[in-house]
Amino acid sequence: MKETKNKLLVIDGDMLLYKAASVAEQEIRWSDDIWTLETNMNVAKAEADRQIDEIKKDLNSDDILVVFSDKVTFRHKMFPAYKKNRSDKRKPLGLGELKEWMMAEYPSELYPNLEADDAIGIIVTEDVENRVAVSGDKDFGTLPVMWYNHLKKILRTITVAEANFFHLVQSLMGDMTDGFAGCKGFGQITAEKWLRKHGAYWESVVEAYESKGSDGEDALMNARLARILRAGEYDKETHEVTLWNPKLDAKAQSQQIPFNC
Repeated sequence: MKETKNKLLVIDGDMLLYKAASVAEQEIRWSDDIWTLETNMNVAKAEADRQIDEIKKDLNSDDILVVFSDKVTFRHKMFPAYKKNRSDKRKPLGLGELKEWMMAEYPSELYPNLEADDAIGIIVTEDVENRVAVSGDKDFGTLPVMWYNHLKKILRTITVAEANFFHLVQSLMGDMTDGFAGCKGFGQITAEKWLRKHGAYWESVVEAYESKGSDGEDALMNARLARILRAGEYDKETHEVTLWNPKLDAKAQSQQIPFNC
């Protein structure tokens, strides 16, 4: 792809890590009643290499930065139920060792207190002309960046208006995979229809929550959980996050977002 040639590819390392570790697992049946599960770290490393090589080839760039999540992030502290619904799910074998190997093998980054998504959002929005966000996570639609969904092989350039509109949609629909429900009865289609009818403003989001018996505080919590951080919203020395505030966001507060998004 000419438009991405030689740009810095900022890659979601968590997603590659889980897939590589999962591929390396193998069930062994010793008898009718005895099974074991093992992993081959060489297979896991080869799969991680394969995924990264594929991304580099797809985007015509060898300049990469693989980004990983911290164990505990500001969202967990702000909303203790965040991703609690995943706590009973088994992680692939060898995940920690594979992560250490990937961080040693490739240019990598981990920002304390942040998920990989947020670190990628900050890094790419610091220089949108020369960097590409790489992830299969739909939440990247809330970022005004060039985004490559490596799972679907789709490259998009998202405008500020499109990113802000999708953030409002996400604020309404929530994300049950991450443990926050959004506004009762609102999926993506319902959220988009509501904003098109009532206007793509923060006040419209609050109105939707109030119509379901909730309030603006609940709306704001969901909005903060849904939004990937951008440049200037994280202090790299103190590791503190500046939480999204609709009163300070001119795009959300006073300027309607175009509906050609």
